[in-house]
Amino acid sequence: MLTLFQKGGPVMWPILICSVMALAIFIERFYIIYRANNRIRNSFANIKTSKTLTHQCNNSLASDMSAFLTGEESLHEAEHKLFRFATLFVRDLELRLNWLAIIGNITPLLGLLGTVTGMIKVFMSIQNMHGQVNPSALAGGIWEALITTAAGLTVAIPSVIAYHYFEDRIDSITGDIKEIINQILETLKK
Repeated sequence: MLTLFQKGGPVMWPILICSVMALAIFIERFYIIYRANNRIRNSFANIKTSKTLTHQCNNSLASDMSAFLTGEESLHEAEHKLFRFATLFVRDLELRLNWLAIIGNITPLLGLLGTVTGMIKVFMSIQNMHGQVNPSALAGGIWEALITTAAGLTVAIPSVIAYHYFEDRIDSITGDIKEIINQILETLKK
């Protein structure tokens, strides 16, 4: 594996950095979104079993939203505050997700750059041989050039999949948050 990395040339370093970043972002976002899902599940369970907002569980999003209210707001002000809270909550979930999309877009380009620079080296060596081309040497140079394309795609594909997976989860969470807000507002109307 190390030999392949070395044969890929200097473009392999930015691809490696991108892969480490993508993995770190994936692990961190997975944990954050998993926790958010648990808090939302707790919120639904607590809202169903409680008639007032004061009996909410500490580990639920609804209790955080309820604590965000002072109790002196009109229903319209409470709705505005709850949606502001939800906007900030969702923004935190989306943090660094754009980096997964960026990595998914640039790593194939980095791989292509490595392939192009590798092919330039191959053609330079052909020129230096004055037309006496050794097919074995040519094939070796080409496969070395293609290593970076494979590496770039190997990083890009999981990054794009992870980005879309997290976007889908966040869309689902956003819908759940809207439902929680509606339930809180219904409780406040009573």
